[in-house]
Amino acid sequence: IDQQIVEQTEESLKTLNAESTDFGYRVAVTEFDSLEEFIAAIGGEERLSEEYKQFRDQLTGFEPNHDFRLTDTIEIDLKNTSINLRPYQRGGIHWLDWLRRSYLHGVLADDMGLGKTLQAVCTLRMGYEHTGNNQPSLIVCPRSVITHWDRELRRFFPQSRPYRYHGSQRELSVFYSTVPYIGITTYETLTNDIEHLSRLNFFYVILDEATYIKNPNAKRTQAIKKLNATHRLALSGTPVENSPSELWSIFDFLLPGHLGKYYTFKRVFEDKIASRESSATVRLGRKIRPFILRRLKEDVAKDLPKKIEIDEWCSLTEEQKQIYGAIQGRYKHVGEALRRGENVNILPLLTKLKQTCDHPRIITKDARPLHNRSNKFDWVVDKIEEIANLEQQVVVFTHFLDMLSLLESALVERKISFIRIDGSTTNRQELIDDFNSGQSTSALCSIKAVAHGINLTSANHVIHADRWWNPAVEDQATDRVHRIGQEQTVYVYRILTEGTLEERIDRLLESKRDLADQIIGATVKGTRKWTRAELLEILRPLDEFEDDSY
Repeated sequence: IDQQIVEQTEESLKTLNAESTDFGYRVAVTEFDSLEEFIAAIGGEERLSEEYKQFRDQLTGFEPNHDFRLTDTIEIDLKNTSINLRPYQRGGIHWLDWLRRSYLHGVLADDMGLGKTLQAVCTLRMGYEHTGNNQPSLIVCPRSVITHWDRELRRFFPQSRPYRYHGSQRELSVFYSTVPYIGITTYETLTNDIEHLSRLNFFYVILDEATYIKNPNAKRTQAIKKLNATHRLALSGTPVENSPSELWSIFDFLLPGHLGKYYTFKRVFEDKIASRESSATVRLGRKIRPFILRRLKEDVAKDLPKKIEIDEWCSLTEEQKQIYGAIQGRYKHVGEALRRGENVNILPLLTKLKQTCDHPRIITKDARPLHNRSNKFDWVVDKIEEIANLEQQVVVFTHFLDMLSLLESALVERKISFIRIDGSTTNRQELIDDFNSGQSTSALCSIKAVAHGINLTSANHVIHADRWWNPAVEDQATDRVHRIGQEQTVYVYRILTEGTLEERIDRLLESKRDLADQIIGATVKGTRKWTRAELLEILRPLDEFEDDSY
């Protein structure tokens, strides 16, 4: 042994404040970005196995394959359902699958609207098909998107057994089944049930909107980190909203210890980044780069169509179910008249049911808090805030003035700038000019007031909070944004409530293009273009909807 080299190494370790132990020396993980950097710092020599070299090269130089093929069964199912994965989505699934095969964990941080859910579900399916694993998996998400996850699992992973682990009737026993269930739960439910859930061994735990655990001291963050899973994924279009510590919290779930302890991370990275030390930003980037994949819309623009239409689904809250059922009960005579073949005006009933789907307060007129009473309303407000955080603009259409007022109150509460245009607006063009100049993030619009003659092309997001009877009116409203002069891809969201008349109307809209004539004309003018069976289908009670399969 060359004693001089030994002495030089020991001196280097002292300089690094290395701690001497019975097994050697210990240096804080945050002091170096890699093992190789540490070896170089102490004047050492690399002696690595070929397997480790290959793994290191993949870790530092992995390139997603945009022609990546999924399993044959998945490719066949996608083809049979006319779902075409875009090249960047295939690359994302390749990266996520590489993480699984390498027993690593990561953050899919694609820009909003690029299909993070689709990529995650396909990866989950590939994992089960490749391994034959029979452990359950768990998806944790905001309450407003439970239905969306359920439907996407059934659509892209039809062999799966999604289970909504939420509400008073939830059963923990499904996770002990001999066949793998995929639980879908909320952050709140998980926090309440963590004592039981922490005893389970999950195949995958996937966090949707992972910034929900950005506060390391929050109860839900601490609960999430007690889960046991072979594979962990975090999905977020904005993994850092305010400070680097939010990223630390997510990584402490994914790869505990990779970014050191919180106070060490704060000293080594966060404080220096706040002081605009670029070297700290570069070092942090090197440490997280292998475990985070982010594509912006402009990065994949060539793969995107000019307009992407997305149906989002939610469920009724218990309060909404009670109101919905009570309204159906009061109008029971309408269904009875239809069964007798009589011509009746069902428009008032349909309007009240649709208003209930939007928000209970439109019916009750009470002064109780806005949030946590309508999953649809909460989804719309959260989506507006998400778009605002991306410094983009959105136009929201509804045909209920009360819904506009509720949204207005929510945006004021969250300090999100907006304009409002309805039939009573007198300074319309002034508001439109302000919006197109970027002075407001959101435009809240009555669908009938803005269906013609205005241009809102500074926005690239459209939300239809409720369905209009005639899809042509919806198309005209969307065209206020998606029109000549629009240079961005436009994302059009339709938010629908499952198991209600909205679901039935949505199905009928697929085949009947002039719904106004067929329903309103039939009930008011007496000219029935819809069958009696179709009208009765729309008015079916909630408990009958709940028996339907997807």
